Amino acid sequence: MLKTRIRCWALSLRDTIVKWLIEEDFIVSKLDVPPGAEVAWCISVSTPGVPTTRFTVLSPAGRSDKIILAMVVTISPEHRSELERLKPAERVKVIHSILSKALAVCMDCKIGVQPNILNPQNIAINADVYEEEVSRYGKPYFMRLVARFLNTYFTIVSGFNEWFPVIPPSAKEREGTMFI
Repeated sequence: MLKTRIRCWALSLRDTIVKWLIEEDFIVSKLDVPPGAEVAWCISVSTPGVPTTRFTVLSPAGRSDKIILAMVVTISPEHRSELERLKPAERVKVIHSILSKALAVCMDCKIGVQPNILNPQNIAINADVYEEEVSRYGKPYFMRLVARFLNTYFTIVSGFNEWFPVIPPSAKEREGTMFI
C-alpha cells in the first residue's frame, strides 16, 4: 500500500490579509518601513472607486500575532478655520461630539487628536486585529472590521460637515460617488 503525503502551507497573516483585500477590489501596495521603526511589515490600502480612502495595515515588530489598521484623518483647512473661530470650550465640545460618534461606530478603535484637542489638525484612528480572530472567524469577520474602520473615517468627516458645512468646488461637478 502506497502512502501519499500531503503537505499544506498556511499563508502568513500578511499574505492572507493582502489576498482578502485584493479579492474585495482594494488596491494594495507594499510600504517601505523606515529604519528604526518598530514595524515588521507595512502595506498601504486604498478603497476602490471615488472617493478613495487610504489606510495602512502594519505589523508591530516582534508581534507576528497582531496587525494594526491605521489611518489619519486630516482636518481640512476650511474646517480648521471654522474651529479656530470658536472659543476653546466650544472647540472642545465640537471635537468631543465628533469623536463620540466615531467611537459609537467603532468602539474598539483607538482614536486620538493630534497635536491636541484645542488645536486639532489630524485625527488618528487605530484598530488592533489578532491572528487568532482572523483564523477563527475568517474573511467575513475581517472585512466587517475593515468596513467598520472605514465607517469611522466617514463618521468623522460627516461630523465636521454637520458642524461646519463646507461644499467643495468639485461637488458642483457631476461625478459618481461610492458609498461603503
